[in-house]
Amino acid sequence: MEIRLTSELEAHLAALAARAGRSAAELVQEAVAEWEARQAERLAPTRPQHSLAEAAARIRELRKGNMLPAGATIKDLINYGRA
Repeated sequence: MEIRLTSELEAHLAALAARAGRSAAELVQEAVAEWEARQAERLAPTRPQHSLAEAAARIRELRKGNMLPAGATIKDLINYGRA
């Protein structure tokens, strides 16, 4: 495969390769491999997807036992820390 680069980009690639002590082709291959790995990470689901019913059940389960302190209201919690 042949890739056409501007002269500035080709010079920059050659300088990077020389600094790394590798050929420009090796540097490009490594860059493409790194890009593919990042794309795979970005496209992979980060957590399992749940149905709406499963999500609602999980929220209800997490809420069990959560009680407001005696005498406190939701409004008190909203206004807590406001000046």
